[in-house]
Amino acid sequence: MKNPERVNVFIDGHFTLSVNVLIIEQMGLEVGQELSTGQLEELRRQAALQQALDRALNFLTYRPRSRQELRHYLRRKDTPPEVIETVLERLDHLDLVNDRDFASFWVENREQFSPRGAHALRQELRMKGVQREIVDELIDEEQDEERALRAGRKKAHLLVHQPGMDYVTFQRRLGPFLQRRGFGYEATSHAVKKLWQELKGEESSDRFD
Repeated sequence: MKNPERVNVFIDGHFTLSVNVLIIEQMGLEVGQELSTGQLEELRRQAALQQALDRALNFLTYRPRSRQELRHYLRRKDTPPEVIETVLERLDHLDLVNDRDFASFWVENREQFSPRGAHALRQELRMKGVQREIVDELIDEEQDEERALRAGRKKAHLLVHQPGMDYVTFQRRLGPFLQRRGFGYEATSHAVKKLWQELKGEESSDRFD
């Protein structure tokens, strides 16, 4: 079925490329018009730009992205470097790519669904290409103990109710779990102790009742 938003371009009777009808209108072209070499090159450039922009917009529908993520994604699609930079400029103009907004989203998402320590959060954002100044602004290491409590609570519940569980075993199982999520020794140690006291207290209360 023919797409009414696209126009097929033929040269010497052979199909050459398909472009958005808006590009045709913007360039002032008409059906049946003969194209000069310059017009054909510009048509190809505009078609490549539109394709890259459409891909970037689709990539952004799943979640916010950093500039580096978008750049790497378009490179994997064999997009020419100059087209990538033009796409990023347009997305900047539309306020659809902003590393500070992306970093805020990333931190909030982690806080809600999978808490990480400051070290891990910093590393994740740096790998996404977020500038150090933004990372330093958003991530506060003083909140690590609170994050560690949230990160470890579910696993701590599972551990504490296992038969014969003692504190040493609890510590050996929960500590590395938290450290793998980027929490340092101090935050991990405090969280393990607090969770043990909290959950063992709840367990004692349940038995008493």
